[in-house]
Amino acid sequence: MDYIQVSLAEAIPEQARDYASARIGSLDRYAPDHVDFAWVNLTSDKTVIHAHARLDLKWVEVQAYAEANTVTEVIDLLRERMRRQLVSMHN
Repeated sequence: MDYIQVSLAEAIPEQARDYASARIGSLDRYAPDHVDFAWVNLTSDKTVIHAHARLDLKWVEVQAYAEANTVTEVIDLLRERMRRQLVSMHN
């Protein structure tokens, strides 16, 4: 993966940037083609953390959204949703 941009809302701890980069960055092995760019946005309201991600492949864009109570939980859930989409593209 060439580049990963992780945006964090004020309430999200800075350590989430590294975790998101590592977890989402590891998805390129499931992609049917080279991943040019990945974008991850983490926000929160009073009770829930929201995560949205986009992977730009040469010919398609893959997106996913997740909500959870912790940063690691929401990033892991987001990663799994994106992984499923990438794997299904091989069939």
